[in-house]
Amino acid sequence: MKHGHIALAFTLALVSGAACGSGPDARPTTRDAIHLVEMRSESPIVTIRVAFRAGSADDPPGKEGLTSLVFDMHADAGTRRFTYTELVQRLFPMAGGIETYSDRDESVIVARVHRDKLDEFYPLFREVLLEPRMDEADFTRLRQRAQTALTLELRGNDDEELGKEALASLVYEGHPYGRPVIGTERGLTAITLDDVRTHRSIALCRERVLAGIAGSYPDAMAERLRRDLRALPSGCPEPRALPDLTCSDDCADGRCADAAAARRCSGPTVLIVDKPEAESTAISMGFPIEVNRDHADYAPLFLATSYLGQHRQFAGVLFRSMRALRGLNYGDYAYSEAFVQDGWSRFPLPNTSRRQQMFSIWIRPVPTENAHFSVRIAMRELERLATDGMTAAQLETQRTFLTRYLPLYGQTESRRLGYALDDAFYSTSDSYFTRLPASWRELDADRLNRVVRAHLAGRRHIAIAIVTRNAAELADAIASERESPITYAEPKPDEVVAEDRVIQSYRLGIPRERIRVVPVAEMFR
Repeated sequence: MKHGHIALAFTLALVSGAACGSGPDARPTTRDAIHLVEMRSESPIVTIRVAFRAGSADDPPGKEGLTSLVFDMHADAGTRRFTYTELVQRLFPMAGGIETYSDRDESVIVARVHRDKLDEFYPLFREVLLEPRMDEADFTRLRQRAQTALTLELRGNDDEELGKEALASLVYEGHPYGRPVIGTERGLTAITLDDVRTHRSIALCRERVLAGIAGSYPDAMAERLRRDLRALPSGCPEPRALPDLTCSDDCADGRCADAAAARRCSGPTVLIVDKPEAESTAISMGFPIEVNRDHADYAPLFLATSYLGQHRQFAGVLFRSMRALRGLNYGDYAYSEAFVQDGWSRFPLPNTSRRQQMFSIWIRPVPTENAHFSVRIAMRELERLATDGMTAAQLETQRTFLTRYLPLYGQTESRRLGYALDDAFYSTSDSYFTRLPASWRELDADRLNRVVRAHLAGRRHIAIAIVTRNAAELADAIASERESPITYAEPKPDEVVAEDRVIQSYRLGIPRERIRVVPVAEMFR
C-alpha cells in the first residue's frame, strides 16, 4: 500500500466531533448520481475524502505500479498553475494537508484543513483533484521513489512487509492482487508519463467515485464539491473482473484449469524468501475466503479472528501462546480481511476495500532457530480453533471486548467518514459501527462455531510465506517433519514444556515439492 502527501502539517489532536453515529448532524446522507456522504458536525477541521474504485488490480499487464503512480502525480506533484514547491508553500501557512494512498481495489485522496482556511484551501484541493500538472520532472522523481521503495525498502529493510507481500504473491498467484501495489521492477521501468496521463481517465473516473465531506463546513461547500466531482473524466470501463478463487473438486484432484490454481487448490504451499542478511525470520500465512463485509458471516468471523489474535492486543490466543508464554517475538495476530495498518496505530486504514478477501496470520519476526517451531505453533492454534471452536463464555468475553473496542476504529471524523465510504463500496444498508455490534448481540456459540468451521477448518489451501536466511535448510526441515525443539534462557512451567513436546513434532504435511525457495532479489522483478 502506497502513500503520498502534500504539506500534511496539522495535528489530529485538533479533530473533534460526535462519537460514531451519534447526533443527527453526524449521520451520513447521500444525494443524486454523485455518491457524496455528508457528515456535518461541530468539528473545526473539515475533511474531504474522494475515493475511487481503482487500484493496482487495474494496472495493465507489464505496467505494474501505474495506478499508484497516477495518484502520486496528484498528491505529490504540482497542478496546472503551481509547481509542487509552490503548492507546498501555499498549503503550509494554512496547515492544510492533502494525501493519497492506493490499495488493490481502491485509492483515495484525503484533504483536511481548519474551517477558517477552507475558502483559501479548497481551490488548491480542486486543482490537485482536477488539474494535475503531469510534469516530466515530477514523474521521474516519483517513479524513482517507487523503485527505491520496492528494491531498497521492501526487499532490503522491511522483512515483515516483505513477508506479507510474499504471502499475497502466493495466495494470489496469477491474480491481479498478487503483486505489490507499488508495482514491480519491470513494470515501473516500463511506465511512461504518457501511460500516466492515459490511465488517469480510468483511475480517477466519475463513475468510480465515492466521496464524502465532514466537519463544520458551510452549506454551499457540499454542492460545490459535488459540482467539481462532475468534472472528472467519465465513460471509463468497469473495474477488471477478478479470477474465481474457489477450489473445485476437480482442482483438488489435480485437474485445475491453470497451474496457479492447481498449486493453490491441491494442498498447502510454502514460499521461502532466501535473504542471507536477515537477522530473524518473518512469517505470514493465510488463504482466500469468500466472506466480505456484505456477507452474513462477516461479523461472527471477525469476532472469532479477533479471539485468535486482535491486532496489537495482548489477549489473543496466538499472542498468549507465542509471546506471553514463550517470548518468541513481539506479537502475533490474525485478520478476517486484508489489513493495512493506519500509520503506527492499532487500527486498519479505511478506504482499502477489496472485492475479494483472505484470512491471514501475521507472526512478527522470531529467532531463526525457532522458525520451524513457530510455524507449527501457529498452525496448531488455527487448527484448534477450527476444530474445537469457542465456548459460550469465550464468546461473551470477546463480544464484550469488541463492542467496547470497535468505536475506537472511528475515533476521528476522517476515519468515520472513511468507513461510511466503505459501507458504500460494499453496498451495505447500515453503518459498520452499528451493524457489527447488532450482529454480535444475536450471536450464540453454535452459530459462531458453524461459521468458524465453514471458513477456517482444514489446511488444504493454506499458504505460508517466510523471509529468512538458510532458506533451503528450513525447507528441508519442514518437508522432513523432523522435530523442532525449542530452548529457553530461563526455565518454563511444566505445562509449557509438556505442550512444547507436542508442538515440536506437530505434523504440517507439506512435501518438499510444495515448498519454493526464491532469492530475495528475484521477488517482484
